Amino acid sequence: MAPIVDCAGCPSASINTGFAMGEGPTTAPIMFIGEALGEQEAVEGRPFVGGTGKMLRMMIHQAGIPESMFYITNVVKCRPPGNRTPTPTEIDHCSLRYLHKELSHVKPRIIVPVGDVAMRAIIPDSRVGIVAGRGYTFQSKWGPAIPIVHPSFVARGNPHYWGITVADLGKVKAAGYGKPREHFEEKFILRPTIDQVEEVVDKILRERLRFTFDLETIGERETLNIMCIGFAWSPSHAICVPFLTRGAHEYWKVKSHEEEAWRLLCSLFDSDVPMVGQNIFTFDIPKLLEVGVVVKRTDSLGNSRAHDTLIRHHNIATELPHSLSFLTSIYTDMPHYKLMVKGAGGMMWAPDEIMWTYNMRDCVATYIADQHITEEMKEAGLA
Repeated sequence: MAPIVDCAGCPSASINTGFAMGEGPTTAPIMFIGEALGEQEAVEGRPFVGGTGKMLRMMIHQAGIPESMFYITNVVKCRPPGNRTPTPTEIDHCSLRYLHKELSHVKPRIIVPVGDVAMRAIIPDSRVGIVAGRGYTFQSKWGPAIPIVHPSFVARGNPHYWGITVADLGKVKAAGYGKPREHFEEKFILRPTIDQVEEVVDKILRERLRFTFDLETIGERETLNIMCIGFAWSPSHAICVPFLTRGAHEYWKVKSHEEEAWRLLCSLFDSDVPMVGQNIFTFDIPKLLEVGVVVKRTDSLGNSRAHDTLIRHHNIATELPHSLSFLTSIYTDMPHYKLMVKGAGGMMWAPDEIMWTYNMRDCVATYIADQHITEEMKEAGLA
């Protein structure tokens, strides 16, 4: 875009230095948006050409995104004194006069806010910061946005975020090519009847459907109570089988229904149908064993039927984090659903429906991540 300078009325016009509009094809499907110019950018009149800018361009190149695919710019088009963080007034002024026009002109398929300032400018209603929000897909006024950390954050003692950012940019690349992570409709069973539990268990066993599971518990050892167990058998389908509600009240009002629910779930855990979970070998399976549930680890041929996404991801990407939150961010298009629990006061205080939905989303996220990890293991000759 032509650099049409329109800084009249900006209170910082007399103290800020340099000026640079964005650069790159105005038909590019990806638009990177940084914070403001650095010293070198102010001298050259180009965005992201200084030290950290070169770092970002290297990560973009490492992710396999060619220059023909991206337009790159900043929220604030000049350099604030001392390289300080732009003020809200500067952000508002530059956004209105420049950034919003760039977004309307380029019409990117995917927006990539680089750092916290850009994330706040593009996704003002986000309830998380850049570290928690990086890699997730958010909906902005101008379309989907996937934030990444600023390269200066990587340079300031966080070198492990180089690999994380490259992984995030892999998701950006797919979205830029029109192949974003598939969005699946949630077909969840909340407040199940005993007949629904039986129907699901029978379907999984009869069709030998690979399933994921997740426990929500309170207490330890002698005082351990399983509040609910979630299961997913597709990227959309999940059920949460509750045993306790908030206040330690029993979910099943008929005792025989509770006993039947446990019998059905025990038949699932003691089968040879493949099952998957996140961190199940150190948490979920030991908890089940503590309450007397038999968990079969191998099938009739002696092959492992229990698989842990944490361990499997470690096998293919040792240098990256392996938490479910991270796997969700790079492998799925799911929203930052952990916010629903945080907003409700945390797991200890969240209403039953929120906790159960959270539980099922954990199961679905694990299911989707497991599918991608399996493909990557096959490509690496590990499966």
